[in-house]
Amino acid sequence: MKNKAKPGFDGPNVKEIFDTWISGYAKEDAEQIMSLYEKGCIYSEPCYPHQTYEDLEAWFEFDFSRSGPRPTWKYEIESIDVGGDLAVVVSRWTGFTDYGTKVEAVVRRLRSIDFLRAGANGWTIFRTLNDPEPCNPPDLKKKKRR
Repeated sequence: MKNKAKPGFDGPNVKEIFDTWISGYAKEDAEQIMSLYEKGCIYSEPCYPHQTYEDLEAWFEFDFSRSGPRPTWKYEIESIDVGGDLAVVVSRWTGFTDYGTKVEAVVRRLRSIDFLRAGANGWTIFRTLNDPEPCNPPDLKKKKRR
């Protein structure tokens, strides 16, 4: 994927980048997903060791080789901040599946902070920090009955 922009002038087309990720995941295409990342990228999530480009690629290949349902993903962009050839994107992602039934269930929610850099191959992700959220967060507005 070539998401070209002149460093310092235009920010990344985040929708295109995230939609490419979602499309690659739906097609079980690890190569398409990994085209969005720099070779030296680091992926971090609490309670897990940092993941490298090679770790992420191996994970997607494993995930796509196993049987069973995989989540369908959607995202909401909270903010995009660009300075020269660097960008920071904050977003919320939700993964859901139907487990082969007519009922959808949320199986994963996370807040993601992606750091992107503009280079010869366009904008690529060089650092991702994901913070998982509860799949069914409590409604804090509801009053408890006694």
